[in-house]
Amino acid sequence: MKARLTLKTRFTLVAAGAVAAVALAITAVAFVAIRTDLENQVRQEVAARAQSVDHLARQFHGRIPNGWVPSHSSGFGVLTYTQVITSAGVVWAPPGDAGLLTPSEGAIEVASGRTPLFYAVSQVNGTRAMVLTAPLAPGLAMQVAEPLTSTDVEVARVGATLATLSAIGVLVATLLGWAVARAGLSPVTRLAGVAEEVSLTGDPGRRVEVGRRDELGRLATTFNAMLSALQRSLDAQRRLVSDAGHELRTPLASLRLNVDVLTENPDLPTGERKEVLTRVTDQVAELSRLVASVTDLARGEPPATEMSPVQLNAVAAAALEAARRDWPKTEFDAFLNGGVLDGSAERLRVAFKNLLDNAAKFGPPAGPVEVRLTGGQFIVRDYGPGIADEDLPFIFDRFYRALPSRSAPGSGLGLAVVREIVVWHGGMVAAESAPAGGTVIRLTLPCYPVTSAGARTGSL
Repeated sequence: MKARLTLKTRFTLVAAGAVAAVALAITAVAFVAIRTDLENQVRQEVAARAQSVDHLARQFHGRIPNGWVPSHSSGFGVLTYTQVITSAGVVWAPPGDAGLLTPSEGAIEVASGRTPLFYAVSQVNGTRAMVLTAPLAPGLAMQVAEPLTSTDVEVARVGATLATLSAIGVLVATLLGWAVARAGLSPVTRLAGVAEEVSLTGDPGRRVEVGRRDELGRLATTFNAMLSALQRSLDAQRRLVSDAGHELRTPLASLRLNVDVLTENPDLPTGERKEVLTRVTDQVAELSRLVASVTDLARGEPPATEMSPVQLNAVAAAALEAARRDWPKTEFDAFLNGGVLDGSAERLRVAFKNLLDNAAKFGPPAGPVEVRLTGGQFIVRDYGPGIADEDLPFIFDRFYRALPSRSAPGSGLGLAVVREIVVWHGGMVAAESAPAGGTVIRLTLPCYPVTSAGARTGSL
């Protein structure tokens, strides 16, 4: 199985490879430029020597004697070597140097006057040399050779220097790339460490430190937001289990007891059987309401797909219709002139309905229950016994039930559900005792008003 390279290693290799490619290109261009410049200097020296030979040959006015060569042409390798070539291919060379430079067909063509002068690199006595072949007189050409030994040494030295500098540059780039990768990717390393720890422990309470505003900072911020959402989800799950276990235990035990009574007493009198069945029906209904409340508390924030513009008038009207159906003897006096907000219509309907149920349950059987919706404020007022001052701060807590109301049916979750829904929508809810008795609960939501006039409703 092939080992996988880490992101830091790949970043370092990419940086080193990029610098190596650039260094190689620069080195190649610099090497060629320096070598060309050095060879051009040799060409200039050879050209200057050729002009000197041409100047010496002018004293013969075009009638150069056979075998003539400049007197200082011997000693190739120390001085510039010069020889004369005839159009027949005969070489006039200094004594002892004949045959050092064999004339080529191109050189014979220059001597014949058919081609111009040219430069070439040839081997002279086993040494690389720059050779200039140029016309000297009719039927004659001269060849001037300058050894490239010093030039080759200089080119080799420059090439070695450039290669060394390139290698140093690649090494430095590799180290810098590694340092930059380590510093730049350290948030990713920390993020990976936190992710591994959360995966190992199952605890999303850890967070990644965010000390930058670049893409990695955004990644860390998004990761922290994801962990927060995961923590809220787990908290909601734990609350659901805890709440369900806490509240379902007693009604389930009572329901089982009643079912056992029916099972163990098949000959139970009709009146008693009817009474037990009525209790069973009421307990099942109570369990259904309890499960719905616990589920609402555990749902968390509404997903984005559930959020939409909500007409509060329509939501309140639906809640009133359901409340009148469940509490047919209670009079609900309502005035609706609500606004519009972005939220979940279904959850807001649950919140409004819970307030109406609470008012009908603890108020007089016939009511009235006053309902006022103005803009984003939903007010419900009942004329029941009211809430003691010491209980007011706690009535929106889960399972809290004031002492006078503990005999009434319910789980103590209705108002807790209301507060959760209102907070999800960026609003607030509060309760207070009414001056003339009863309780007033004010639910306030951030919304924008509508232009349509409100209407007083009596039979929604």
